[in-house]
Amino acid sequence: MTMQNITLSPERRAEILQQLHPRRAKLRWTTGRMVLAAVLAALLTFSAFAAAIPAIRAALQNALGSFSEQSQSITGIAVEDNGIEVRPVAALASSGMVRVWVEVQDKTGDRLSEDMLINGWLEYEQDKDAPIVNGWVGGERVVYYDENSRTALIEIYEIGRSIADGTEVNVSFSSFQPAERAEETVDFPREMLSVTGLKNMTEDMGVPLFAEHIPLIPEQTPCELEGSDRVRLSSVGFGEDGKLHIQAAFLGEANHSGSSIHIRVTDARDPNQSFGGGRYFQYNDQWYFDEVFDVTPDDLPYLTFSDLNGSYLLHALVEGDWSCTITVETADEVVYHPNVQVGGALVEEIRVSEIGVSARSASKGTILGRRPTYAMTKDGKKLYLTNNCIKGGWSVDDMSDPNSDGHANDQWMFDEPLNPSDIVLLNFDGVDVPLQ
Repeated sequence: MTMQNITLSPERRAEILQQLHPRRAKLRWTTGRMVLAAVLAALLTFSAFAAAIPAIRAALQNALGSFSEQSQSITGIAVEDNGIEVRPVAALASSGMVRVWVEVQDKTGDRLSEDMLINGWLEYEQDKDAPIVNGWVGGERVVYYDENSRTALIEIYEIGRSIADGTEVNVSFSSFQPAERAEETVDFPREMLSVTGLKNMTEDMGVPLFAEHIPLIPEQTPCELEGSDRVRLSSVGFGEDGKLHIQAAFLGEANHSGSSIHIRVTDARDPNQSFGGGRYFQYNDQWYFDEVFDVTPDDLPYLTFSDLNGSYLLHALVEGDWSCTITVETADEVVYHPNVQVGGALVEEIRVSEIGVSARSASKGTILGRRPTYAMTKDGKKLYLTNNCIKGGWSVDDMSDPNSDGHANDQWMFDEPLNPSDIVLLNFDGVDVPLQ
């Protein structure tokens, strides 16, 4: 048999995360069904999203890529709050991965953007019949933003947590905020550093306090900063906690959570010493950033303070409660228990689905996801997966006991859908792990 090699470039891996899409009925991999699937894909995809915004529909269809028949279209679910509507439209899942695509539309204003910051998450019960997995990862990103309809297509995902077919997944968002920023450098009035006896905030002021960093009460030493209309000093000096605070108030279009102002401090006695640590808080509708330095007045002669460097978010945070539930279908897969040793890792379980591979190994010192990896098909093709790793890491089995045993859980995506039974072997770092 002639060996054929299919090499996936590093650039292709970057594209992989943009080529996942929603699933319909499970397919049995016969030639006739595959031909039929190709015909139905275009019809069903168009039908499911015919009422959608054209630009968003095109972006979603582009994101579906070659996995359209392993994905799941979602219609008829929408939730609205604060003038913004959220609509799940597609999902793609395996036993250890869930990705959901959501339309987010501002129906009353223009408060979203392509670069916005998103606070969103997925919630669901782990598959009770699969090994418990800790250390999963999640996130969200804007896939596309249509200015005309003020609608964003957002992908939200969770990788590495076990999920069963037919599981209800709660899709939630709590805020959206365009990330447009302004930067500036402002002279810092160093004479303010010698102020002592400033008061720290107390619990009755309604701001959550943390023992390691209790901000100063605002506006004890208010000072305008020449050349800036986005920030001023609020309270600067040594507080009751004995620490130096440099607290700033954000003005006008910069008065939002996420705006920041920093100053760099060096010590002539130890140039490598690091200083500083700040926290945001809101008080009387004003946003502040309080940066604290664990130094004393006696240290000041040895310290050098830079100018202030500001980075300001220019749009308000849009908050609300957007939550809805979808039922997720997972891709067909085959489970193997090879119990093959790869270096310091005992490979205990391999799951091969239509869209990728996951491996569970008893390995604290070695992680398979960091190793050269390929899969072998029945017809002798090598599918190089090294650059297609979407998760690699080790975590303890019992999160309440850091000293407990643990496992590595690693995942790779295929470049295109495959019949799971066509994969006959995996190779990690030169070691064969036969599956059939």
